[in-house]
Amino acid sequence: MAPSTNADEYDSISYRQAKLAPSLPARLDGTRDVIVSFLERCSIPYPHDPYDYEFDAATRADGLRRGYLMEGPKSLGPFVPGAVAMATTAYAHLPDKEGQILMCLYTTFLIYLDDVFNEDIDTVREFNERFIHREPQGDEVLDNFADLLLQIPKYFGRVVANIMITSTLNLVTALLLEYETQGMALGSGAQGYPTFSRVMSGASETYALWMFPPELPLRSYIQALPELMIFINNGNDILSFYKEELAGEVVNRVSFIADSRDISKNEALRLLEDEAVAAHDRVVQILAPHKGASEAFQHFKHGYVGFHALAKRYKLDELNL
Repeated sequence: MAPSTNADEYDSISYRQAKLAPSLPARLDGTRDVIVSFLERCSIPYPHDPYDYEFDAATRADGLRRGYLMEGPKSLGPFVPGAVAMATTAYAHLPDKEGQILMCLYTTFLIYLDDVFNEDIDTVREFNERFIHREPQGDEVLDNFADLLLQIPKYFGRVVANIMITSTLNLVTALLLEYETQGMALGSGAQGYPTFSRVMSGASETYALWMFPPELPLRSYIQALPELMIFINNGNDILSFYKEELAGEVVNRVSFIADSRDISKNEALRLLEDEAVAAHDRVVQILAPHKGASEAFQHFKHGYVGFHALAKRYKLDELNL
């Protein structure tokens, strides 16, 4: 079930007063403040959704039906739970289970790709070229991924499917870009680069367009796509920064913005929050005349936060949100 979209159920003042921050280092306490502010300004209550084991089983069964490698240590199996968290929260409003499961499998592949990238860059390096030429990938799971991408036009309209596929191929390129620019110093004038590389790596076009049921007219939501991309990318940067900072990671957009503008990480995080909230408000305005598209976004935005809350990797339960 998608989180409630009733703004009346959410009182920002009582929310702020009721949630007492745990004992955190100052740098992390500031991160919590940004998350609380982001949720308040977008009227999103912090959700506590349970893991859907039934949907997990259905996704694995559908993957097996498609002939995908779902079992074993080098299969998709270990990467399904993170994808289930996404599909059953942000996309719980989709009217048919096929769209949800397809989204779950898609996300499972992206998580797998990220893992393979860390272990074997050469396997990923030629994915795009081989996909375009319809050549074997040399990796069974990547062959399965290529097959899934070819299924997308059967579910979505041509324009939407084309954007989704090119967005996904850009994500693969972004993995290579990250690999080949390791240790690269960011120039003081390169203020647009952190966002450029972030958009390349996020497949935000795909995740934005997937929230709209295929039967909705393209014209009812396409103008909101640029703003949705900002909301999705910045929202993830905000909600994932705590676990990244805990781990001492410096290869992330917040750190890049801080370095390129000579500001603190908390100030960079605030900039991303302001951009995300402004984009959120523009999406609401753009979609307001279109009831179906507007409702889809309201469900998605609550579920998108629900995904980050449900996925253990983000460690948000430690913040007592």
